[in-house]
Amino acid sequence: MVDNRRKPLLRVILALSLLSTALGWSAMSPAFGAQALAAPTVKNKVYAGYQGWFNAPGDGSPLNSWRHWAGSQPAPGRQTFELYPDMSKYAASERFQTGYAALGNGQPATLFSSYPTAVVDQHFRWMSEYGIDGAALQRFGTDIASPTSAGAQVRNSVTTKVRDAAVKYGRGFYVEYDISGLTDANVEQVLTTDWTNVITGQLHLTDSPAYAREGGKPVVEIWGFGFSDRPGTAAQAQRVVQWFKNQGLYVIGGVPRGWRTDANAKPGFGQVYRTFDMISPWMVGNVGDISGQLTADRDALNATGQGYQPVIYPGFAWSNWNGGTRNQIPRRGGDYFWEQAASVRRAGVPQAFIAMFDEYDEGTAILPAAEDSSMIPTNQYFLTTSADGRYVSSDFYLRLAGRITRMITGLDPLVTQVPIPLAPGPVFLRTSVERETDAQPTWTNTAGPGGTQNVAGPGGSGTPTFTVAINEDNQLGVSALRFQGSATATAHSHAYYQAFDVNIPVTAATKLSYSFLPKDEGGRSVAVDFVMTDGSTLRDSAATTTTGVDMHPGAPKGQVGTWTRIQSDFGPALNGKTIDKILVGYDRSGAGGSFNAYLDDITITNS
Repeated sequence: MVDNRRKPLLRVILALSLLSTALGWSAMSPAFGAQALAAPTVKNKVYAGYQGWFNAPGDGSPLNSWRHWAGSQPAPGRQTFELYPDMSKYAASERFQTGYAALGNGQPATLFSSYPTAVVDQHFRWMSEYGIDGAALQRFGTDIASPTSAGAQVRNSVTTKVRDAAVKYGRGFYVEYDISGLTDANVEQVLTTDWTNVITGQLHLTDSPAYAREGGKPVVEIWGFGFSDRPGTAAQAQRVVQWFKNQGLYVIGGVPRGWRTDANAKPGFGQVYRTFDMISPWMVGNVGDISGQLTADRDALNATGQGYQPVIYPGFAWSNWNGGTRNQIPRRGGDYFWEQAASVRRAGVPQAFIAMFDEYDEGTAILPAAEDSSMIPTNQYFLTTSADGRYVSSDFYLRLAGRITRMITGLDPLVTQVPIPLAPGPVFLRTSVERETDAQPTWTNTAGPGGTQNVAGPGGSGTPTFTVAINEDNQLGVSALRFQGSATATAHSHAYYQAFDVNIPVTAATKLSYSFLPKDEGGRSVAVDFVMTDGSTLRDSAATTTTGVDMHPGAPKGQVGTWTRIQSDFGPALNGKTIDKILVGYDRSGAGGSFNAYLDDITITNS
């Protein structure tokens, strides 16, 4: 449900969005985003972790195989990722065919590779356009342990592409070593040799003007020391951190959440943690209020003169490859992400690490993702941005990350609620009401503006029923909305039930469409209706379908027993107004008896 306290602010934002479209500004290019970073630092900046680890056969890489999407061609039950990407943003040459059925919208089910230069370039262009300061480039022990392996070659190639894209789009970047896959026997040698021979010796990475520095020192992060399931004794970790500091580097420690107390961590690493220049505790998986940890971490690090880089993330799930429940840590339409960011700002910490930019595997990615069942394969579950029941655009988490960056770094004031619309258009609502993937009704069986008269429930008793029906009659997927009841008199009878709480601005170009199946003659007098913020309605606006039928439910539509696509270019009739609620209404005069109808695939767009 849209929080009513948000609605006035959202209306202003949506109006500005529509104005920007009219002036020719891209909705994908927020005006605040495209400022280049000068001499990038990590303090007073927000970086996103960048994996760059997806591969596919035919991507031109030395691996030439699927990686991180799946061990072999991704197909139903054979995947290692949770959140499906929005593939509409990639060129045809950057899409690789999977073994899944087509998407709900009929498009082929494809996935991208992180290897092509154009893909890395696109990702950093988005960082710039949406206002994210830069990337912490992951460098995995499993790849670099064998310097001549195909995995190492791919990692080095992606690294150079990140370097070039960061310069091109004015973003900062730095290397983040993830020690996963290394052992006590090789962790010291692998990290120090890779930095000497590859990062500085071969790639000259720190010579890049985009490479982040703090206090004039190049930045490096080492993630994993102190975790109970990662390699390295305290003595080894101490030597590694000191070695990097001796090279003149500013060293960040990616450490366990319980680093101060040894909770969920190896004991005896206190001196290691004190050696780092900055501490970045890993918070992914934590679902409680982080305010207490933020202030305790901040105070402890202030006392030792160390920096603090909190980790925040949008949500989490990995049911497709590691078990657990679907949508395990829900994103809640951005509320979860924003609450963490607001806590960071409230604690007075002006920098943060977003986990992660492209982590589709564990469902933490902020990159564009599938919005609903129309954008995922029809034969495999995947997490979508609308999984929590509200329609959310594919780029919402990029837009939100940009606003989070501004709030944490002090460019914008602290606000406690998400300050941007879930969907700024051109699509404002699209749902086939599929559970776990699509926007769901805010209300069921709730009479709304217009009320009821001379109606009862199916069979003549009780009240009409408005529900999500599963495996009955549906146009797409397995679900549809069903409105069913009976007229108790031949005089005028009507029933208007609330369906969705929305905040959709109307222009002359706004359109409505939905699939419609009346099951009886009374069902032909069922239709989608709107209530505007000024109290006016779609039914009384004189808007018609594209075939000239009045949009009022009292004007029968469709044919009994047949699915029909109802379409209305209603924008001119309600131009300048804002849809506040979407209703489903029945309205009929001169006949009694039952009414029964199904509605599916409701879409409202400005296009």
